[in-house]
Amino acid sequence: MTRHRSAPSALDEGKALARELFDLSPRELESLGGERRDDLRTRYARLSDAQFEDVLSQVRESKLMLHKRVGWQAIPHDISVLVLVLAAAFFDLRIAIIACIAVLVLLEGIFQFTYNERLYQPLSALVWLTYPAYLVFGYLLYRMGYSIVWIAVGVLLAALGTYVLGVLSRLPVRLILESRARGRQAGLAKRQEREKEADR
Repeated sequence: MTRHRSAPSALDEGKALARELFDLSPRELESLGGERRDDLRTRYARLSDAQFEDVLSQVRESKLMLHKRVGWQAIPHDISVLVLVLAAAFFDLRIAIIACIAVLVLLEGIFQFTYNERLYQPLSALVWLTYPAYLVFGYLLYRMGYSIVWIAVGVLLAALGTYVLGVLSRLPVRLILESRARGRQAGLAKRQEREKEADR
């Protein structure tokens, strides 16, 4: 006896549409229209126009927030690169490296725990200053008497090394957060067990 699969509900189609839309870039979501939009409306016909627009709006907001969160986590890197260049210009390379590492580790810890919508917009613009900062850093190394090879190594370390160090400096914070989450889950499980025993 064959079983007929039940037709997907509007809720199921809404979830499927959200998954498909989430694979698109924010720019593609903003410019969604024409044949692609008509195709989606045809394939998810159980959704009303209002439901379709609601799913699209929620996915857009989620993607925008995700984009901002990723950008927020890159800000410590941008600031530390600028600190490196400024310290190298006004002091020396050793002080610049120490200041860069200290600022990076400090900010990575702070930015893991906090997010500020107002600060994100101005601070996210710092990324456009890091590109000329690499050129200035290379020029400063040249003025210090380093060869072309060591200048290239120094610029690469400033660009990539700060990213790697940033990832490593986030690990202790993530371990703390994961440990707290596990502790909360364990406490909640024990509380539920006590409540069950009390009800018996």
